[in-house]
Amino acid sequence: MSPTPRPAPRPALRPIPRTAPRPIPRPRRTWVLTALAAALAVLPLAPALPATAARAATGTAYHLDCSATVDGTGTQAAPFNTLADVNALALQPGDSLLLARGTTCLGSLTPHGSGTAAAPILIDAYGSGALPAVNANGADQAVLLAGESHVQLRNLSLSAPGDNTTARRGVHVYAADAGTLSGIVLQGLDIHDVRGALPARTTTGNGTGKYANASGGIVVEAQGSSVPTAFAGLQVLDNRIHAVDRQGIYTWSNWCRSSRLAAFWNSLCTAAWTPSTDLVVRGNLLWDIGGDGIAPMTGQHTLVEHNTLRGFNERSGSPNAGMWTANTVDATFQYNDTSGGKTTADGMAYDVDHSTDGVVFQYNLSHDNQGGFFLLCPYNTPTRNFVIRANISVNDRTRGFQVCDGALQNGRIHGNTIYLADGISQQIVTESTGATLDVKFTDNAVVRHGSTGTVGWTLDDPAWVNDHDLFYDVPVPAGATNAVTAAPLLTGRELADGYGYRLTSGSAALGTGVQISGNGATDWFGNAVPTTGAPNIGAYQGPAVCAPALADPFNTDTAGTAPAGWTVSGAAPAALVGTDPATGEYGRSLLLTGQSADTAVTRSFTATTSGDLRVDARLWAGQTTAPLGLHVLDAAGNPVAQFSLAADGRAAYTDNGAWTDSAFAYPSGLWLPVSLVLHPAAGTYDVSVNGTALATARLTTGAGAAAQLRLRVPGTSGQVPTFAVDDPLVQSLGC
Repeated sequence: MSPTPRPAPRPALRPIPRTAPRPIPRPRRTWVLTALAAALAVLPLAPALPATAARAATGTAYHLDCSATVDGTGTQAAPFNTLADVNALALQPGDSLLLARGTTCLGSLTPHGSGTAAAPILIDAYGSGALPAVNANGADQAVLLAGESHVQLRNLSLSAPGDNTTARRGVHVYAADAGTLSGIVLQGLDIHDVRGALPARTTTGNGTGKYANASGGIVVEAQGSSVPTAFAGLQVLDNRIHAVDRQGIYTWSNWCRSSRLAAFWNSLCTAAWTPSTDLVVRGNLLWDIGGDGIAPMTGQHTLVEHNTLRGFNERSGSPNAGMWTANTVDATFQYNDTSGGKTTADGMAYDVDHSTDGVVFQYNLSHDNQGGFFLLCPYNTPTRNFVIRANISVNDRTRGFQVCDGALQNGRIHGNTIYLADGISQQIVTESTGATLDVKFTDNAVVRHGSTGTVGWTLDDPAWVNDHDLFYDVPVPAGATNAVTAAPLLTGRELADGYGYRLTSGSAALGTGVQISGNGATDWFGNAVPTTGAPNIGAYQGPAVCAPALADPFNTDTAGTAPAGWTVSGAAPAALVGTDPATGEYGRSLLLTGQSADTAVTRSFTATTSGDLRVDARLWAGQTTAPLGLHVLDAAGNPVAQFSLAADGRAAYTDNGAWTDSAFAYPSGLWLPVSLVLHPAAGTYDVSVNGTALATARLTTGAGAAAQLRLRVPGTSGQVPTFAVDDPLVQSLGC
């Protein structure tokens, strides 16, 4: 049988068509790491950028070094040394403002001036070392772009400490009565320790921390009353946003009054509908977010893709979701990964909210969210023409789909896979509205394994149609037609990895679905959706695949013991199964602790074929100063391909046996999915972390066929490093 398609590289930025969102036939969450993303990732280990401002050939390059003892004239040899100096500049098209790496400036950076499409203003880093830091130091934001166009802000570390009583922002992009502002790019930023107003709910009126004067990592705000104001083509790319309150990435406009508007926003929307257009939010990594993760409001032709969100609604004290939109027309959310939502005050991964028309969620992963998978929240005006297709939900609790009071109009939910492990309770659909729910729920697979946990439906609206769905070990809802109840035979159940939800031979989901107009063209994995005949049920549309050679979620192992089926060498207490260190997000994990001698945990496997082999695992490091190895070995123990979270803080891999650092600096305390895809015929393998393709390297010359997986912590002295590993999955890609 034909192999699963290998992921294609990430395409270059392209303009978003001014039409309803169209499916983008791209395989799941893998793209080429751009140079700018690399500059983001390496933080204190970044390679030096050229000190000369070559990109400012049409303008003047100004330099700022806040560690300089003498205030200069802005040249590289005599840089400015205060934010006041650069805030006083009137920047012109083509100018650049370059901040010295390894330095910290206190206060708010408030540049003035606009570039043009041909000659944007660039604010960036120069020199070597850590990203230049701007600490707001009591100001509302680290960077304020107020009324500017064609400004590119890149490669800075931004923080805005506070006591959670007033607004704080990493970057505030603001305009009032300014018309349409174009060409803002925010890329490669590390935004952290932003402590805005919380708790987010006041005793009366609207909640704090969002709407106007919101707090968060990146806040984009259009205001005014006389000149319609909006942003066009704003891009938020390849940033790291963590430890921020309330919002991760948020856009707001008071130019939001429309005929679709839900009544409770009437007091907030004081001016006529003027949406921001062609917003792109791509490639961002967010974790430890106090409230909402990514929430663009009042937009048209919005694209949110290839983002990872780990942990949201952490501290807000009010309802928040992972990624969502309201009062927006034609938005697409795709190839995102959202997990760790806290509380059931919302707390679900995704949300199609009120006053929206033409919102598409496709090819997303959701897992381990306390509040569930999706919220559909129309209020007093219908949520219209939404599509939720080819997504995967794993162990989301409480609710699969929650419907707020209000009507849904022309909703399509199809080709999704929802998996529930033992002990997970979920109402697959829950609603309590008397309004009409015009929704077609088709070709979805809802699968449960285990004897504990309560699963059911709270659904009695006859307008909601369930047809050609698979319900395995879950109740079949009343009125469902053409339901399939036999086993789906998934490749790796319980794993928080989409590749565990393909279908093996004999699956009841193979070829038992029904054709749907507008099916999205591809599935979660990049396979084409059949245009004739019966498709599969669920998010996988390829042919039957081999059963995995290894799939271990560690959830059935006894806590405090060595993992069953694995061989531990070294000090036994260094490798024990226990609750994962990220507050139980993935259930049990393999916990590794550094000892004076090496610790290795090895498992043999037999690949189904001699062709391509995919190896996945999730790795967690409690520090960035000690190594954890993920090694593929042959039967004799010789390394075939090796990966490491290295002691220098970078992800590393072997190229024909020689270790090579990548540009990716891994954060501590964060789960990172790692994939190694071996191509024995070509003698190469692909390395990706967190969905980002880092390299294609050579397999080790002379090694045999892959036959073992090893996790290794070298002996240490002077520190006791801690690591965790979860969801190792090994499977042949052609069988």
